[in-house]
Amino acid sequence: MKQPPFNIVLLGDPAAGKATQSAWIAKRYRMIDLDMGRELRKPANRKKFDYTGLTAKGRLTPTRIVRDILQEKILRVPASRGILFDGTPKMIGEARLVASLLRKAGRPDPLVLYLHVPVAETMRRMTKRGRKDDTRAAFLNRVAYYRKEVAQTVAFFKEVYAFRRLSGVGTPAEVARRIELEIKRFRHDAS
Repeated sequence: MKQPPFNIVLLGDPAAGKATQSAWIAKRYRMIDLDMGRELRKPANRKKFDYTGLTAKGRLTPTRIVRDILQEKILRVPASRGILFDGTPKMIGEARLVASLLRKAGRPDPLVLYLHVPVAETMRRMTKRGRKDDTRAAFLNRVAYYRKEVAQTVAFFKEVYAFRRLSGVGTPAEVARRIELEIKRFRHDAS
């Protein structure tokens, strides 16, 4: 029997491998990959929203912009496809909006996965990947935002949804196996 589509919120520490794992999850489970960074880089959204320089300084995108994109995307995804929230929502208001929009769209509650890596591993990974926004100042800003905002979002998700904290340390294949095990458990419990 074919299982119905499901939703996943994938969060994690900076440089925890969210993008790598999201690409695998979206392909493996035929999900719509809602990546806020990718959405913001789309030419139509670049013209629509003025967010220049925010990510280069390690700041989060303003909530009003994230809210507009979340609303547009969640309500437009066909019911036959699951949604993978790729590193979003980060702020508590956005998390509450996602919960509200999922209910409004009649979608099932998501599985929330959090990839954790130690700070030393985060710094090592950031220096290896060579992105422009991976400066020491940006890293320190991300950690400050995490402590203030993302921690509240995680606490909210722990209260309302199935939540799993997984180690993001290891090869991408090792981390993917941990994720797949949790997805199988979640889908088994939901059936």
